Amino acid sequence: MIIGSGLIANTFREYVNDKENIIFASGVSNSSESRSNEFQREKELLSNTVYNYPNKTLVYFSTCAFDDKYFSESSYLIHKKEMEFWIFKNVSSYYIFRIPQLIGSNNETQLIGFLNSRIQKNLKFTLFDIERNIIDLEFLRKSVNYIIENDLLINQKINISYPENIRVKRIVEIFEKIYSKRAIYELKQINGSFKIDNSDLINQIFHKLGLIKLDFFESKLKEYYG
Repeated sequence: MIIGSGLIANTFREYVNDKENIIFASGVSNSSESRSNEFQREKELLSNTVYNYPNKTLVYFSTCAFDDKYFSESSYLIHKKEMEFWIFKNVSSYYIFRIPQLIGSNNETQLIGFLNSRIQKNLKFTLFDIERNIIDLEFLRKSVNYIIENDLLINQKINISYPENIRVKRIVEIFEKIYSKRAIYELKQINGSFKIDNSDLINQIFHKLGLIKLDFFESKLKEYYG
């Protein structure tokens, strides 16, 4: 069963007739979101879904931004923390997958979609020279499917993130190469860190599935946007 119709929902479309799991892919996805009605919409939808299907395993997508020390805690992050706690208190069987930025999204409220649009359209933007973590939809799908199919890490919060980060300036350089043009930006430095703690088991799964590759970031950005 799938709740939602966006990028993540389509990535897991094989679960549409699944009798055991609910792919909840209709949450707030804009990390800059601050409207309380959007947060309330997700809360109510999640609550109603769990109430209507109490015997199914909930698959919920949260965020790796809990480990982001570059910026102060946002309304979005507070909301995601509340959702995780609600699941912990009210759902008997669940997976909480914390995910980073997704390669493949054209959503301009998210980093990759934003950079892709600005560079492609020759629009000026502010470039914060910080570290981010990015994976593609294939990386997410294969990792999540393997964990669910093998009954691993049930009722836990699981980081599905690449074992290393990439600086935003490097992402911009790759897009410049893809479009054969120079990005127009103002560079700003910010102090902070972004260290995501993947478990040894998770990293072993990534290697087992052949997801760790040489030049992963450049090859994947070219695959989706080239």
